[in-house]
Amino acid sequence: MRPIFFPHEFFRPRAPAAVARDGEAEGTKPILAPHELFHHEAPAAAAATVVRDEESDEEPIVGIVGLEMSDFQVIGELGGGLYNVVYKARLRRCPHGGVFALKTPYYDLGGREEDEAVAAVLRRVEGLEHVVRCHAMFRRNESLRVAVFEHMNGGSLDRALSRRGGRGLPEPALAEVAAACLAALRGLHSRGVVHLHLNPFHILADADGNIKICDFDDAKIIPPGPGSTVYSGIGFGSPEYMSPERCAPMAMAGARVARAADVWSLGITVLHLYQGYCPARPLPSKRTLERLSYEISHGEPPSVPDEDTRASIELRGFVSACLQKCVCTRATVAELLNHPFVAERDVAESRRVLKEVIVATMDKDDY
Repeated sequence: MRPIFFPHEFFRPRAPAAVARDGEAEGTKPILAPHELFHHEAPAAAAATVVRDEESDEEPIVGIVGLEMSDFQVIGELGGGLYNVVYKARLRRCPHGGVFALKTPYYDLGGREEDEAVAAVLRRVEGLEHVVRCHAMFRRNESLRVAVFEHMNGGSLDRALSRRGGRGLPEPALAEVAAACLAALRGLHSRGVVHLHLNPFHILADADGNIKICDFDDAKIIPPGPGSTVYSGIGFGSPEYMSPERCAPMAMAGARVARAADVWSLGITVLHLYQGYCPARPLPSKRTLERLSYEISHGEPPSVPDEDTRASIELRGFVSACLQKCVCTRATVAELLNHPFVAERDVAESRRVLKEVIVATMDKDDY
């Protein structure tokens, strides 16, 4: 299985006169050689253990070619969807005994070209605040990709809702989630990336109450220059979170419209997390994708129900600002970061409540 890229902590200097595996000459560039962003020197204090295992007769993990999937020990399953399964795993020779999330598809989702597109996005978003880090990506059989991600032990917010019996998040916790997602989107958009698949399944938490977004399989890099567009239509899943403009056949979007699509998805996500269920539910068995797209395009945008007396004015206003059907009137990420629901929250209290909620949904196997 060939690695596609690694960030700095997996890089180990090549041994002198070493020969890469599979008969490749030393120095041969692998598929999708790592971006310059990933070239950092290992901390000097860790050099004795990180650079090589002096007591082992095996060739140390060197650069990209040396690391194999067999170096990871699967210790459990974290979850899965229609197209992928995610495993909890350890790197056998990791000096710190780190735990990672291994995402592997059930079958080929697009081949080499698709792998390269996903890898390009993951390089672009490396190091961003509130974005789950991808440590490595491998290609198997020239098509199936396996990615090694940072492990967030609190799981997805959808899982948290499920373990709360379908009860939504308290507003203080929800405000903190919204703030984290907005910070992530601000970073993505500043680097020319749109997510296009934000929902509670793709927002992860840990036991400290940290929030990060994940899953960039549908994300796009917007080409530079005026008039540049990307395909923003229906992806592999979760059409309930799509904005109206994305429901058009072969929908294409420029930078402004694509970023606005992420804002709509955030609005639906916040409403889902507040109510405990997606606004598009329940889905009748006969409800087709075409019918759902029609309802999103031509129906009234979802909102906090008028009869819900618990919801604050700030929450109602935030959701409404996200779910404007016209892109021209939909709030931007910058505007939402200054919205009272986020900007005027009690940060310490919001983080405390969020951490309390997440920890309450975890069990001993999560730690």
